Order: sequence, then C-alpha cells, then structure tokens
Amino acid sequence: MTLILDHASSHRVSSLRPVHEAIRLAGALFRRIGALIAAEIDRRQTMQLLEFDARALKDMGISHADVEGALLVPIDRKPSYTLAARRAEARRAEREQVLEAAAALRE
Repeated sequence: MTLILDHASSHRVSSLRPVHEAIRLAGALFRRIGALIAAEIDRRQTMQLLEFDARALKDMGISHADVEGALLVPIDRKPSYTLAARRAEARRAEREQVLEAAAALRE
C-alpha cells in the first residue's frame, strides 16, 4: 500500500484557516452589535412606561420605582427582563402573604 500526500491541497486548507477565523469573529461581532441594538430598543420602550400614571402601572403590577430601577441595568441587558423578574417576584411575595393569612385564619 502506498500513501501519497498531496501537500498542495493541505497548504490551501491551512491558508484558509485565517479567513475562517475572521469570518467567525465577524459573525460574533455582528451578533454582539445586534444584541446591543435590541437592548437599546428595549430600553427606549421601557422608558415609555415612565409616562404612565401610578394607577396604570399598579394595574400592570409595577411602579415608577420598578421601572427606574430596571433602567439601571447595564446597557447590554434588556431592562424589560429585569422589570418582568421584579414583577414575578412581587407576585410570588403576594401569593405567599395570602397563603400565610389563610393559614393563620384556619388556626
């Protein structure tokens, strides 16, 4: 059995390695820029909640302080996610209070 190595074709493949790496890095850069743009759009939409009155925000389960706090997240994060997490935590706390009050009434 004879092994024939084609050095010309292996050279071409290795010369493409920097190109593939550059394409991979460019893709990562574009994904990062896209995420930053999406976070900025989300931030602007979240800022619009500050225009609502306290009653409307209360109906949504949030307050002006919640919105302002959510806007303090780093620029690469979506403030609406932070706001949704705060709202979910507040709902859990309210449910626990109701359950504790119901348990106290049964005793």
